[in-house]
Amino acid sequence: MSGVNLKRINLRSFARNRNELVGIDFSGNNLKFAHARISSNKREVINLSSRDISGLADADISKVIRSGYGELGAKNPQIINIIPPHLVITKNIEIPSVNEKEIREIINLQAGRHTPYSREEIIVDYIDIGTYKNSYTKILLVIVARSVVKRQFEILDKAGLQLERVLLAPEGLAWSVSKVLKIETQDSPANVVHIDEGFTDFSIVFKNNVVFIRSIPIGTRHLLNEKGKYESRFVEELKNSLEAYQNEDIEKSPSVIILTGAVEELKDLEAVLNSSLHLPIKVMPYFKNLTISDQALKAASATRNLSFLNVIAPLLTTQDMKINLVPEEVKLRKSLEEKGRDLIKAGIFVLLSFVLLFSIMASKIYFKSAYLKVLNNKYQPLSQDAQKLEEDFTKVSAIKGYLAKRGYLLEILTELYNVTPEGLELNDIRFDEQGKFTVRGVAESMSTVFSFVGSMEKSKYFEDVKTKYTSKRKDGMKDVTDFEIAASLKKYFSS
Repeated sequence: MSGVNLKRINLRSFARNRNELVGIDFSGNNLKFAHARISSNKREVINLSSRDISGLADADISKVIRSGYGELGAKNPQIINIIPPHLVITKNIEIPSVNEKEIREIINLQAGRHTPYSREEIIVDYIDIGTYKNSYTKILLVIVARSVVKRQFEILDKAGLQLERVLLAPEGLAWSVSKVLKIETQDSPANVVHIDEGFTDFSIVFKNNVVFIRSIPIGTRHLLNEKGKYESRFVEELKNSLEAYQNEDIEKSPSVIILTGAVEELKDLEAVLNSSLHLPIKVMPYFKNLTISDQALKAASATRNLSFLNVIAPLLTTQDMKINLVPEEVKLRKSLEEKGRDLIKAGIFVLLSFVLLFSIMASKIYFKSAYLKVLNNKYQPLSQDAQKLEEDFTKVSAIKGYLAKRGYLLEILTELYNVTPEGLELNDIRFDEQGKFTVRGVAESMSTVFSFVGSMEKSKYFEDVKTKYTSKRKDGMKDVTDFEIAASLKKYFSS
């Protein structure tokens, strides 16, 4: 889409109001605006507007769109373009798969066979009608020329509007049958005949899905201005459309024909259709079932030959719409824009977090520094006295430690002498600063060594007493035992 600025990132979409919607249709001689506000408990039509654009160049249409959009008073809404059925090609086909991914791949491969265009020249989407024979899916294939959508993007772009979605009008009409016209189609299809100024949309709706679409090039302009010429042709076109639907064997035949749109001026049409089509006819002006502002109602009443339902219905049911005729390159651009906006938002959030964290830390440092300064000023006279007391305390502690350990070696030797049994001679006594104590000697027998170990274990000076080794040998004519005993000094640790 060379005419659309794909590189531009519209930062206004940061504040996009997801509840405000503006639908635009400028595919015919009239430009139609519908402004709606959607919430969880209310769907309201705020404003409607139309302009005559017959014969205008695209640049002039952009100017009219810009002017009409400004008069709506919408606050940065989503912009939705509505495609009428006379601009698309629809085909009811069967796909030998029930897998959504496989269905789309098959459609992408075969879509070109149903049009005079190449695959690169068309935009394709579909509506899943239902599964039959357990392995086939009936679909309504929707094809639109890429040049049609490209032109609409370019016109709106020149008008300063960022188009977000391109929806198919009959799909919105299908959902509006139950939500706006209050007719259920769960058990039996309904034939919706929507009459506009220049065209009539013929569609079959079943279970809120549009399952068949046909565009008839006859509208209120023809039926009012040249009634004798077009009325019989209109009836014939409806008959042919019903026959085409029945020949496709898509679903059951419709049980009712709903005549809606710009029908208020077509007084005799219901009687003509009743006598010709042999089906119940319900003429249903759509405004009676809408929540609509006085301003919008006044605008609609001023253009009785023009129907706004094909623009209103997609807005009120946008969350249910499946068809999206936005080109892939535009979807890619939107995806990149969304990622860019997310990155910018993330960057702003990180920056704000750092600023907030820095502010908190700076404030804490400032207040603590101020408090420390107050404390320093308050206790400075005491610091010298405190330093002198600390020095004296260190000296006292050193003297106390010295006095506590004085004579300690004599106590150990005395205790060792007291527990040493007869027949045992000590040759080497050692201990270190960590309180590890070892003693080596010679005993007349092994039992003397064990007796000595037992006496040391009972002493208040020793703990963890262990025999490291014992070794027998001959000393002259006697057998003696060399030994080494290790222990820890209790009093040493407690001091």
